[in-house]
Amino acid sequence: MKKNFLISFTAIIAMLFSVIACDDSNAKDNTDISKKDENRKALRIISTTCFTCHSPEREIDNKARTGPPIYKIRPHYMRDGITREEFVADISSFLKEPTEAKAKLKGAIRNFGLMPRMPLPDEDIRIIAEYMFENDMTAEQWGKAGKMAMINGEDQSMDYEELGREYAMGTKAVLGKNLMGAIKSKGAPHAVDFCNTRAYPLTDSMAKEYNVSIKRVSDKPRNRNNAANKDEIAFINVLHERIGKGEELGSKVSEINGKIVGYYPIETNAMCLQCHGTPEKNIEKLTQTKIKEKYPDDKATGYGVNEIRGIWVVEMDKK
Repeated sequence: MKKNFLISFTAIIAMLFSVIACDDSNAKDNTDISKKDENRKALRIISTTCFTCHSPEREIDNKARTGPPIYKIRPHYMRDGITREEFVADISSFLKEPTEAKAKLKGAIRNFGLMPRMPLPDEDIRIIAEYMFENDMTAEQWGKAGKMAMINGEDQSMDYEELGREYAMGTKAVLGKNLMGAIKSKGAPHAVDFCNTRAYPLTDSMAKEYNVSIKRVSDKPRNRNNAANKDEIAFINVLHERIGKGEELGSKVSEINGKIVGYYPIETNAMCLQCHGTPEKNIEKLTQTKIKEKYPDDKATGYGVNEIRGIWVVEMDKK
């Protein structure tokens, strides 16, 4: 009897260890899957948003660049003994609030100017920074990884809010790159001409590429065609409240007439003030003259840095 009890007790202990080992294995598998998903997401965001200004392609003429290639950024943040947490904190701090004091690439600021803040969720910024810490990639590797991310961009695990944000940020990056090029070549007055003639075609071309509808709207429009409707103004007012309280801005997704519509914030930065700041203080007289000539009903001035100038509206088919 005693012998049979010991055998049974031993069998139970062995079974428990087996279950625990199995649970540990499943937990490890789940962690691995989660990390792979984060890496795929990081590459999608980097390829659709960051590559526009930080393309890894070597053959791009330096005059055509609007930012340093992405593979040159990581080495400036790495230092002997730096931890993962410190690296992620440094990258995240700069992306959330780019300043010259925080910048590690001083030469890039002299050549290209200070990059604008990208309105990405904190979680997305974290996984981008972690990916950069873990992957010391060459230009060729970045290029290949980015192309694969673009091909597999519409991952089934992506939700509408995330998908719409990537479309909005990808379009913002293209407009921003071209606008910075216009200012760099001929100054702020030329930027007014650029926005008047090129902003809509570029936005439409990105919408066609993504197979969605994309527009920018504002409660203080420069172009009357960019005036926000009632629902859009309601969300813009929410963003004004959040930014006033120092809260994360976030986004919104609704289903309207069988379509999925995403709303994403447009924030001002130092570059914006050259055309959207205070006349005489931020806006040169020649630029003011151009604005009045092109946009007689202009309401889009008087902004400061990091204020809400409007929203991106992305309309997607329901899948």
